[in-house]
Amino acid sequence: MGYFQEVDRWLDTIFTDLADNKMSYDEVKRDIRERILDSYRNGQKAAGQSPAERAPQKSGKRRFARRAR
Repeated sequence: MGYFQEVDRWLDTIFTDLADNKMSYDEVKRDIRERILDSYRNGQKAAGQSPAERAPQKSGKRRFARRAR
């Protein structure tokens, strides 16, 4: 089975559980977030890289300048 087929099967399961009230929205969101993070970490390990550091956020400043109209 391919990776995307596995992901589709997993998503079908958690969405069915959500619809049947076996899981809450927050649980589904957490499970999806964990799966994405695991996939990211596995990709970093496979490439022999360490995760990129985040740049500090500047509060209240725009990332892109506004265009004049």
